[in-house]
Amino acid sequence: MNEILDLTDQVASTALYGPIGVGKSFVALTILHDNRTKDIFGRNRHFTRCDNPPNSLEGFIERLCDAIGANRTTDIGQLRSHLESSPPLLLVLDGVDSILDPPSPEAKEISTIIEEFGSSQRVCLVTTSRIHPDFRGFRRFEVPMPSKDGAQEIFYNHCNLIRSPLVDDLIAKLDFHPLSVDLLARSVRENGWDVTMLIQAWEDDQKGALGTKHRQNLKDALELSLCSPTIKNLGTRAQDTLNAIAAFPPGVEEGRLASIFPHITGVEVTVDVLCRFSLIYRQGGFVKVLSPFRSYFLDSTVTLAQHEEVIRWGPNCSPAQGSTSFRFISFVATA
Repeated sequence: MNEILDLTDQVASTALYGPIGVGKSFVALTILHDNRTKDIFGRNRHFTRCDNPPNSLEGFIERLCDAIGANRTTDIGQLRSHLESSPPLLLVLDGVDSILDPPSPEAKEISTIIEEFGSSQRVCLVTTSRIHPDFRGFRRFEVPMPSKDGAQEIFYNHCNLIRSPLVDDLIAKLDFHPLSVDLLARSVRENGWDVTMLIQAWEDDQKGALGTKHRQNLKDALELSLCSPTIKNLGTRAQDTLNAIAAFPPGVEEGRLASIFPHITGVEVTVDVLCRFSLIYRQGGFVKVLSPFRSYFLDSTVTLAQHEEVIRWGPNCSPAQGSTSFRFISFVATA
């Protein structure tokens, strides 16, 4: 965080990226409201969400005008003039991947404008994205998963449970994924569970008790990514690859993808795209799906025939066995 704040001190632009629910927007908002940025930019600190944007260059220019309080225009020259005559400003563009996918001619023009304003001595841009950003002149920072202690702090700060090794174990089963940990804490708070009741719900698969609006968040975010034009252009390969890798909690050796999944044409290329969109990730020579994401893909789409097929793939890849605790995570993550 301090390194990013050092860049804002210099009015230098930053691109934050990482998977769904890791806390990119939280980091950006923390920067926006930090005392150091207040001292530099005063009230000229702005935030705008880029999801569901107008799919046009003119619509993006209007969005920028609205965000910084300029007179609405579709003329990029007028917007430049406004910025040149205004004090330095900080602008957070949250979720720019929604603007830049699909890679259309207008998306390229929007990217060029972002790069232009990001290189201005009067504008400090902070962008967040699930896609690995490729803005020239921007410093890129991957927002990491929190540590074990950090994930536990998220959980216990959002509910009134006493600390317990049993609960800490459940948090670990969520891969310390911040949004999923937060959703679990909200379920505890809204249902008034104590530790015993939470463990019982985990073990007994009490789907009805987890019926809160909050568990829709991760499902909606995942489906938004799956509906992106680049992912949809992969056809059934994207869903087939996600389903297959999700069946293996430890992940799958990247060098064996083609031999393990011969029925998925171009699986290596598909994995590259899915990694770029942070739906899967690479670690130690393996490609993996975060536990809450695994639950969504398995619970939603995997058939018994597919499950029986992956079981035959050998001792080095151990598919998920559908335990009750594994299913509980899917109830937190899906409707």
